[in-house]
Amino acid sequence: PVITTDITISVDYIDKMVADSLSAIERGFESLKIKVGKDIGVDIERVKAIHAAVEGRALLRLDANQGWTAKQAVHAMRTLEDAGVVLELLEQPVKAADISGLKYVTDRVNTPVMADESVFSPSQVMDLIQQRAADIINIKLMKTGGLSNAIRIADIAGIYGVPCMIGCMIESSISVAAAVHLAVAKSDVITKVDLDGPSLGQFDPVSGGVRFNESEISISDVPGLGITEVRGLEMLG
Repeated sequence: PVITTDITISVDYIDKMVADSLSAIERGFESLKIKVGKDIGVDIERVKAIHAAVEGRALLRLDANQGWTAKQAVHAMRTLEDAGVVLELLEQPVKAADISGLKYVTDRVNTPVMADESVFSPSQVMDLIQQRAADIINIKLMKTGGLSNAIRIADIAGIYGVPCMIGCMIESSISVAAAVHLAVAKSDVITKVDLDGPSLGQFDPVSGGVRFNESEISISDVPGLGITEVRGLEMLG
């Protein structure tokens, strides 16, 4: 199987973010995750500028990273939507514990809202879905504590018809490989992929198993994760 990931455009000066976005498209990425949440006014201009530069060539995912209040998020999204900016999703606009604020945003904007830091466990996912506080769930193995709870979350979301994204922290291709296997196994529920950790490194020392080639991630048919070598690995005495 082959899946495709987005790539993160880190928050920076507007010109730098536009340049990074165009560079990512040249590398073959078709989905960009734009980090914002520093300054609401500048954030809006950041997104407008990137949208104007890449319109029609890439999907845009907006990650506010808990940086806005609920009212700020609604203001920002309505401003962007009214300006014709099309976003695939808005990720975690409010603080993790502010579930009522997350629901406030979800109820008032057209763009689908995704919960990230607000959901770590299956029970939290149940509560969030039942409150209809978000449209999408972001699963990360580092949040769930491993594959077992991640599978439970995907199964719960599947029962309720709520789509999921598979994400990662700043991780090597070894740990991200496990998330890739989960994404393929639960592809009916995990419909979005944010596994760009290995792409952000200067090089990948891992051979075999899951192969990361810019936006393309492919899985071989060898047993387990299939890792055959970690170049430059030094054993500690």
